[in-house]
Amino acid sequence: MKAWASRLPPARIEIAQGSVVSGVPLPGAPPIASPAPSPSAELADIVEQRFRAEVQPHGIEGDWHSFGSGDSEELIALSRTMDLVVFGQAVSDYRLPTGFSPEDIVMACGRPMLVVPFAGEFGSAGRRVLIAWDGTREASRALHDALPLIAQAEAVWVMTVRARDANSDDRGPALDRVVRHLQRHSIAATTEESIGGDVPTAELLLSRASDMGADLLVAGAYHHSQLREAIIGGVSRDLLDHMTAPIVMSH
Repeated sequence: MKAWASRLPPARIEIAQGSVVSGVPLPGAPPIASPAPSPSAELADIVEQRFRAEVQPHGIEGDWHSFGSGDSEELIALSRTMDLVVFGQAVSDYRLPTGFSPEDIVMACGRPMLVVPFAGEFGSAGRRVLIAWDGTREASRALHDALPLIAQAEAVWVMTVRARDANSDDRGPALDRVVRHLQRHSIAATTEESIGGDVPTAELLLSRASDMGADLLVAGAYHHSQLREAIIGGVSRDLLDHMTAPIVMSH
C-alpha cells in the first residue's frame, strides 16, 4: 500500500540579511532561524505521523510522498501505478491548489478513485452498495473497478434514472444484463428505476442511497466533459459536492 501527503522540509539555518559580502558571511554574523513552520506544514506532519502509526503495527509497506503546489502532474503519475486512489472530498471553504481536486485526479490518472466525505465517520464501505448505471463507458468502468470492494456486500442495488419521455417498455440501459454479470461474480443484486424530471439525478441517487442505508455508491465520472459540468452542472459534479457516503468513481 502506498500513501502520500504534503510535507515541507525542516527549518534551515540561514544567514541574517545584510551579513553576506560576495556570498561569504561576514565574521561574527549571527545566524537566524527560518520562520516557524506554517500551520499546513504542522498539519502535514501530524497526518504523516498518523499514517506511519497505522501501517507499521500491521507490517504494511507504506511510502510517504511529498507534493506541493504545482506538483499535480507528479501526483497523477504516481496515482497511475495504484490499484485504488483514496481521496477526501474537498471542503467548501478551502481552495485546493490547481490540479489537486478529486475530479482533476480521477479524470487524468486512469485509476478508480474512492472519495470519502469530509463530514461523518465511515467504519466500512462496500456492505450495502448502490450502483448508478446509465450504460455509458464510464459507468461500466466504475462497476468493474468496484468489484473487489463489493465482493462481500450484503445488499447491492443497481439503479438507473430514465428520462421522462423514455419508452416505458425499455428497461433502460440493460439492467438485467448488469444483474446477471454481478451474479457471475457471486454478487446478488436487485434493480431499481426512477424517472428523471425536476429533481436532479444526483439528488435522486443520494436520496435513494440514504433510504437504503448504503455505505458505498458506485458511479462513472464525467460522461460529459468536465468543462460542461463545471458550467451548467452535471451528475458527477453534484455527487462530489453533496456526497453523504463514500463514492467509487472511474473515468
